[in-house]
Amino acid sequence: MSNEFIKKTSAAIVLSLAIAAPSQAALSPGDRTSIEEVKQETRELIDSIKSYSAEQRDQAIQEIEIAVARLDQRIESLQSRIDNEWDEMSAPAREQARASLRTLQRERIELAEWYGNLKGSSAGAWNQIKRGFSRAYSDINKAWEKALSEFDSADNG
Repeated sequence: MSNEFIKKTSAAIVLSLAIAAPSQAALSPGDRTSIEEVKQETRELIDSIKSYSAEQRDQAIQEIEIAVARLDQRIESLQSRIDNEWDEMSAPAREQARASLRTLQRERIELAEWYGNLKGSSAGAWNQIKRGFSRAYSDINKAWEKALSEFDSADNG
């Protein structure tokens, strides 16, 4: 698989998931998913993915698409909060927010690459690709948790 193919596939997946993901920006703080809930969702998805065989790929993909859409909503919600509070943020808080968002973007691209590989993997590569996707999904959720915690602490500090 060429790097160009991976880049094009990743871009298409990121774009399609971004378009399909509804906005959470209008939700009240009580409606937002807590970090503990996200950790639990992440553990449950990774455990669930482990149980799928190559023959159950379509079912695994369906579950993954739902989880990734929720993840994209959380990232979009954080981006909206940062945008809305940008003028009130200090210069260090702005730089921290920029760095956190860059990390999330980088992790999201990696997740999209693994997702593309997962959808097109052979039966023989299925377990390796599942592990790679699970690792990437866990990493991006940790990056989101860190970004949210940093933003909330800067916001409250």
